[in-house]
Amino acid sequence: MKRVAVIGGGITGLSACLRLLSSGGDVRILLYDASDRLGGRVQTIREPHLGVTVEAGPDSMLARKPAAMRLIESLGMTDDVVSTRPEATETYIVRGGRLCPMPRGYLGIPFDPSCARPLLTEDGLARALAEERLPLHLPEGDTALGAFLRTRLGDEWVDYVGEPLMAGIYAGDIDQLSLSATWPSLLDLVRAHGSLVSASRALTPRERSTQPRAARSAFITVRGGLASVMERMVDRIERSGRIEIHTHARVKRVTRAGSGYRCHIELTSGERFEQDVDGIVFAVPPHIAREIMSPVIELPDVETHYQSTATIVLVYARTAFGPDLSRASGFLVPRPEGMAITATTWMSSKWPHVAPESLAVIRAYVGRRGQDESLALPDDELARRVATEVAGLTGAREQPVWFRVTRFAHAMPNYGVGHLARVERAEEALGTSCPSVAIAGAGYRGVGLPDCVEQGEQAALQVLAALRA
Repeated sequence: MKRVAVIGGGITGLSACLRLLSSGGDVRILLYDASDRLGGRVQTIREPHLGVTVEAGPDSMLARKPAAMRLIESLGMTDDVVSTRPEATETYIVRGGRLCPMPRGYLGIPFDPSCARPLLTEDGLARALAEERLPLHLPEGDTALGAFLRTRLGDEWVDYVGEPLMAGIYAGDIDQLSLSATWPSLLDLVRAHGSLVSASRALTPRERSTQPRAARSAFITVRGGLASVMERMVDRIERSGRIEIHTHARVKRVTRAGSGYRCHIELTSGERFEQDVDGIVFAVPPHIAREIMSPVIELPDVETHYQSTATIVLVYARTAFGPDLSRASGFLVPRPEGMAITATTWMSSKWPHVAPESLAVIRAYVGRRGQDESLALPDDELARRVATEVAGLTGAREQPVWFRVTRFAHAMPNYGVGHLARVERAEEALGTSCPSVAIAGAGYRGVGLPDCVEQGEQAALQVLAALRA
């Protein structure tokens, strides 16, 4: 029987384990995670005394990506799927210390003079709209997302719409992110429509229906929170009888052992042991995989920057806010505003399962590349600062009745220019020298949960194919 080590117990590693299990009974799996729990950044806060179920980490999955629903269906959780409330559609952007509606248009790209008032100045709006008349010059090879958008739509649109919306997903700096690795669809839009403004005009619905949507929303989660998906995955793995789970176990290095590999493991207790395996799935950040594999192969450096962030969940009495809260999805904060908050999600407005009607739950994000000084504050001070900023923007009439700060150290991957080429070089090096070793996870080919599921499954299939060749 072949033995495969899976290093990393987040959603990528758990997905790899399930795929290995589905391959048949000729593989035994050893799962190692350095922390005290499985599930990685997926963390659900459950407060029964408040009736609150809210995510500290990722809050949803993109429904259009097949891996998301495929995983949920395989776990028998289809009936637990929750969609966003159809009425919670209003997103705001902060400018001058007040909330302005997100510009009407696809991805906030304006297509007529009414689209972005009062967020953009007349000059900024005119510059963005002038993009429709620009020649169709697309970059050769990869370039920075910010450079591409600044050339097309101008600095003001990028600073006040593009960066908080597009770079905010990565807690990154838009001028250092790779266009090809983050938003390659922008190039497709320009090719198809001649400009981003024309694409926005073509893709923006002329009228919003007042009828409730029958179709499932773009984002989904499950009742009980996303941690329940992780729990179901772990339960399936444990009941298989073919996986040894080791938490508090850090794989320090890998060496050759005949035709296979030897994992050198250290427990938090200080105990050390070794385990020989035939194949390995790395579901950890690229720099960690590179260090672990260094006795065997000098992997090309993927050079993924990891940004620290924090989420602050604030629970208020519903009476703290005005009646328009039910339509709010959240707000984004551009860098020039100089706030601790980078964005908020109005969780109780967006999701029906988060809290009872008597409460309002807001989740704020803090920390992005080049603007993360507030992360040095203690939890209570950070929560107070965030609550003060929320009150200043929304006119909240009461203080939060409860809060929770969750920190994610070096957790958010930022893909630099040339990222995909570096990933391909690392994959090619492994394919040549170590075909039964695969790399996967948010640091490589997508930060969303469905991306990580897909990568974990593909890495497992790659290792299996090499072992059976």
